[in-house]
Amino acid sequence: MKKNYYTLFVLLLLLVSCKKGDGPNPVLLEAGEPNSGELSNVILKDYFIISIAFDKSGVVWLGTLNQGLIKYDRKTATVFNSSNSLLTNASINDIKIDKAGNIWIGSDDLIKYDGSKFTRYDAKTFGLQKNYVRSILIDKAENIWFSCSSFKSGGLVKYDGTKFTAFTPENSKLPGNLIQSMTIDQKDNIWLAINDGINNLSLTQISGDQMTVFGPNEIGFTPYYFGNIVTNKQNELFVSLNYGLSSTIKTGRPQIFKFNGNKSTILNLPDENAIIYNTQRIFTDKNDQLWASFSGENDCGIFIDNQWVFKRLGTEGIFAFGQNAEGEIWLGTGKGVYILK
Repeated sequence: MKKNYYTLFVLLLLLVSCKKGDGPNPVLLEAGEPNSGELSNVILKDYFIISIAFDKSGVVWLGTLNQGLIKYDRKTATVFNSSNSLLTNASINDIKIDKAGNIWIGSDDLIKYDGSKFTRYDAKTFGLQKNYVRSILIDKAENIWFSCSSFKSGGLVKYDGTKFTAFTPENSKLPGNLIQSMTIDQKDNIWLAINDGINNLSLTQISGDQMTVFGPNEIGFTPYYFGNIVTNKQNELFVSLNYGLSSTIKTGRPQIFKFNGNKSTILNLPDENAIIYNTQRIFTDKNDQLWASFSGENDCGIFIDNQWVFKRLGTEGIFAFGQNAEGEIWLGTGKGVYILK
């Protein structure tokens, strides 16, 4: 695929400091209309974007590494941070939006923004030790599921709008504490990727009241460390592996595999015995195509018809994917956002 660019975006950011408790100040952006089939120039280039979500009006909500929450409507960006909200400078790991339009934020706590005020749910509220919320899901019944965990601490929490229910290895079949990533399939089954130490990992499915654990025997090999997980319309689970904790750099290590509940299939990458791939993020789009970001020259790959097609976008690292109602793919990077239309 060709490497194209949108009409050059001219960015004007007007950041005005404000006192804690004041309303957020808008960041005004001037931008040309994007051309079909092209990659935009960078938007919000001073922000490290790690999570993306779209509300029903098409507004995009962007979570940053340590710069707050951004609301962006293509004309104006509004930044919420410690100066104008109860958000801290902690990373915003995940964002989900419910049917009522509430913004659910995974950060140093679970945080809700209803459009006018923020509400922080401290871990003590649901009886767990304070931990980062790494991942959030909303099921068909509008229950909020979220991880509040670290190594040997915390677990999974379900919030039904009235009460919180916490699941840990001590009170459930949950095989470990550290829930790295979560996803939900078309049948409303919840999948958890649990990292309970190097080479001590498991995938867990929650279906109704049943919790089923899949370890190395069921997966078919021993994964090193989970990255994030996603599902497609066929209810297949895709799992990325992270070697960031490894002391060695090797070629040929599994990067992404597919799991259907009975067996796994490793998605081999081109020239993987000669090229070192480091997977950063995976994502499935509305056409059921699997996207993956890697560090290095081949920074973005799409798995189409059982083969990889690479886009060398030059984005210097993609840490978040999102897709809006119009089908545009939004790419969150360490130096802002790009749009691929």
